[in-house]
Amino acid sequence: MQQLTIIPRDDRRGAWSPLGIPPNISRSGYYVGTSGYYFDDWVGRFNPPQATKRQQSEMSAEQRDAQDRLRFYQRYFSFVEINNTFYREPDIANFLDIERRSKPAMKYAVKVHREISHTKTWDTEAGQRMMSDHITAVSPLVETGRFFSFLIQLEDRVVRSRKRLEYLLHVADVATRSKIDVHIEFRHISWHEMHPLQALKDAGVGICNTEIPPIRHAFPLKTYATTDKGYVRYSGRNLDHWYPRQEQKTSRQRTEARNARYDYLYSKEEVEERVTGQLELGLKVSSVAIAWNNHYNISAVHNAISNVHQLKMKLTPSKQTS
Repeated sequence: MQQLTIIPRDDRRGAWSPLGIPPNISRSGYYVGTSGYYFDDWVGRFNPPQATKRQQSEMSAEQRDAQDRLRFYQRYFSFVEINNTFYREPDIANFLDIERRSKPAMKYAVKVHREISHTKTWDTEAGQRMMSDHITAVSPLVETGRFFSFLIQLEDRVVRSRKRLEYLLHVADVATRSKIDVHIEFRHISWHEMHPLQALKDAGVGICNTEIPPIRHAFPLKTYATTDKGYVRYSGRNLDHWYPRQEQKTSRQRTEARNARYDYLYSKEEVEERVTGQLELGLKVSSVAIAWNNHYNISAVHNAISNVHQLKMKLTPSKQTS
């Protein structure tokens, strides 16, 4: 695809040029992207600089289109996690808008609200009611085949228990009985046992393989599959900043702590090692979603682009598309 000048040439706020667009490999069954796409620190680095009204009046239709962050993102990737639903309950109007702005082959995972995944009560009925509302909200993506899965991401301090496992299975059942996929991301090593994995498989619930920094109780990065859809997330290996060093009393402090947590750029060799695991996972399933969660400093973008190129080289010709 030809690179385009997104901002008119008389822009004087500094040079910006788009990153090279990776090949499209979505027909191979591998969907690569990032955890979220709407980050202010990406503007002027990955996304084009925000244009003024005067500049927009001088733009071509394609240049104006690039000001839409979701549409611009889809020039590069075929998959994204919608993560703001963790903080704000999803609503159908938002997903109607997302569907309207999506390419046909685009796939979405949607992180469930924190009242489901970070609950303190493990109240099954409350979780099921909220999951039912989630299903209604994402129906525009489900109906058009763009929905990949819900993601229930547990905290790394959540230790396995029978009550918690039963809660997760009952909440997921609200979706799976309607043939809507759910993946659960375990972060604590206590879940790394045959029983919970078999329980997920028996219930038709997926496991999301995950990488977090090497804390002592971390669930290890694996290539597990409990359904026909594989899923893997990479959150970096920034051990020194995984836990805040001091209390964050302001929103600015909380943002800085979150950014430090995910400020990790995987090396080319590290990406290659993870691609080997992705290919192993791909032998077990019909499709694989790959999400880079190290968003700060556009590290996720760089690693996802590298990921696509390396998969392209290693996939058999029959599984590739240009």
